[in-house]
Amino acid sequence: FKIYSALNALELGMISPTDNTLSWDGTQREVASWEQNHNLTSAMQQSVNWYFQTLDQNAGAVQLAEFYKSIEYGNGQIGMDARNYWNGSSLKISALEQVELLGKLYRNDFGFNNENVAAVKDALYISSSENSALYGKTGTGKIDSTNVAGWFIGYVEQADNTYFLAVYLCSDEGTDGGKATQVASDILISLGVEVNIPA
Repeated sequence: FKIYSALNALELGMISPTDNTLSWDGTQREVASWEQNHNLTSAMQQSVNWYFQTLDQNAGAVQLAEFYKSIEYGNGQIGMDARNYWNGSSLKISALEQVELLGKLYRNDFGFNNENVAAVKDALYISSSENSALYGKTGTGKIDSTNVAGWFIGYVEQADNTYFLAVYLCSDEGTDGGKATQVASDILISLGVEVNIPA
């Protein structure tokens, strides 16, 4: 969801491609690296929940619902909770829908501001190898204090092709975005696509 939360905020002018730092409010967070100011790139790469929750709450549930429906993000159901609609709550999307939506974002089929789309893509950058550039985002879903869902969605750019992929894992015994990322890496390698995913 963070990809599209960012895009929505950019389109609303709440942040811009060159001015997108939000100040940490001093609240202790579950991840130590979240306890500082973050810009769009650092927030995306470190999956800083409070950054995107701030953007979403400023947009409001009604506007968010309109936005997610307009881009056909899964079931598009936000409910009235602008803070936690994405974490095992009302908003649902399949892996296939994620791939289709990511392709539309990549091509900017929506007709959004090109600079805003480029800013989101830049924030998704992970690594480059000799022949490939990898962009992507992990996600982890919790029930109570247990990680029960893991996502990796992304794409690999090569000179003659772009590969889009989404991996979704679900387990009551525990899984997360890191495990989904490893599965994604294994799939790409099996297809002969050279990638470098940092541990």
